[in-house]
Amino acid sequence: MLAMRAQRALSEELLREVHGEFEAGLQAFFARHQERYAYGEWVESLYLDVSEYVARKGKRIRPMLLLGAHGLFAGDGDYAAAPAMRAAIGLELLHTFILIHDDVIDRSERRRGLPTFHKHVEARLGSRAGRERVGQSIALVVGDVVFALAIECVANAGCPEDRRGAVLSQFLALTTETGCGEIQEIALGLRDISRVSANEIRHMYTLKTTRYTVEGPLVLGAMLAGASQEAVQAIRQFAEPVGLAFQISNDLQEFRHFEVSDPMFQSDLLEGKKTLLVREAFERLNECDRSFLQLCLDSPSLGEPSIHKVGELIRKSGAEAVLEEEMRRLFDEARMALDTPALTPEQREGLLFLKDHVRSQASL
Repeated sequence: MLAMRAQRALSEELLREVHGEFEAGLQAFFARHQERYAYGEWVESLYLDVSEYVARKGKRIRPMLLLGAHGLFAGDGDYAAAPAMRAAIGLELLHTFILIHDDVIDRSERRRGLPTFHKHVEARLGSRAGRERVGQSIALVVGDVVFALAIECVANAGCPEDRRGAVLSQFLALTTETGCGEIQEIALGLRDISRVSANEIRHMYTLKTTRYTVEGPLVLGAMLAGASQEAVQAIRQFAEPVGLAFQISNDLQEFRHFEVSDPMFQSDLLEGKKTLLVREAFERLNECDRSFLQLCLDSPSLGEPSIHKVGELIRKSGAEAVLEEEMRRLFDEARMALDTPALTPEQREGLLFLKDHVRSQASL
């Protein structure tokens, strides 16, 4: 067990071992709870579908950050203690709940190279009339069930009684903040790009991505381990710029790997979302190019020539270089936030390692 190697510093090798224990724990969780959903063929089948959906190969950024932070702040250096592992599973289930609902909202058809959950359910219905709406409806309800499982995991994680309420409150705050960020993203989508500021997009990113992707997992791991309030505050100040940089990196990677000829490729560009990349491009284009970009963003369905032109305009604007520089500034800001007596040198080094891990995952 990893707990027997308390003196080991965080490393890619150690994180791979923690990842392996997490995957085993996730499989055991679904096997252990299967009997609870013996409510007939449809529900039992959907439960198995959910377990397979969660098991799809993913980066597992959130549970790895939680477990990594727990090991850094736990007195025994245990990166895979049972309470932390249960909370990490709950966090991954929260992520699953959000993905299932997001895919319905965005009408996405693929997730991790496979059908989204609502499309998977739709396929089960064959040629039945109304299968699209039924698939979406069932997916929404399944997402709610998964969220309930996530809360149960954290509530029953087994952390000391004096931390239990604060940990659960922090976990629920991730959900409300992420939901508010989702609402803001939808609302920004209704407005002309000229009337959406870069700071509004950054604020939406902070709520929708930063809090539950980076800050929340790190804080939860530290709180479960009994970290001081001063240490938790330092983690928050460190995590916010890291999370924003992570989202900017995702925007850049999606744009650079965008393939318009692939009808299954899901892209914020295709969906007309107001991303920081699009906003920065709009800010730097001339009036004629701005008008064309706006016309494309307002179009309900973009043809291939228009998409290629939008890509050319974004590259022409120099927005990519601007955001690359912002990422570097954000990572520097995160590093400086660790210069506090609330953290030990080992904890600072461990958090910097986790920052680099997030950075490497964003570039995959």
